[in-house]
Amino acid sequence: MTYIKKIWPIFKLFVLFNKELFISSYAVIVQIIKPKLSIRPGIFAMKTELTTNWEITLLSCLICLTPGTLTLDVSNDGETLYIHAIDIEDAELLASQIKGTFERAIMEVTR
Repeated sequence: MTYIKKIWPIFKLFVLFNKELFISSYAVIVQIIKPKLSIRPGIFAMKTELTTNWEITLLSCLICLTPGTLTLDVSNDGETLYIHAIDIEDAELLASQIKGTFERAIMEVTR
């Protein structure tokens, strides 16, 4: 019975990833097409509420698969991800977006 209850959260995570993939792909393409680059690349640290290795690995993979972002490292305690983004206007806003989308969806699937 619990597997049936997990189908909807898994589907929502799949749809969310595809939406974020499309949006970020579009944003990267716009940056490439522009005659002058106006990007602000950088690295920021993001604390995560995820606890298991599987959850952290899934979040890291989803971040890496989304154009314009890359998970560089995970702290030894697994609480902090170090993420490179192609365009950072506000690192706190970007971290809260990741937490509000991917991290929340992963918790719905795994908990």
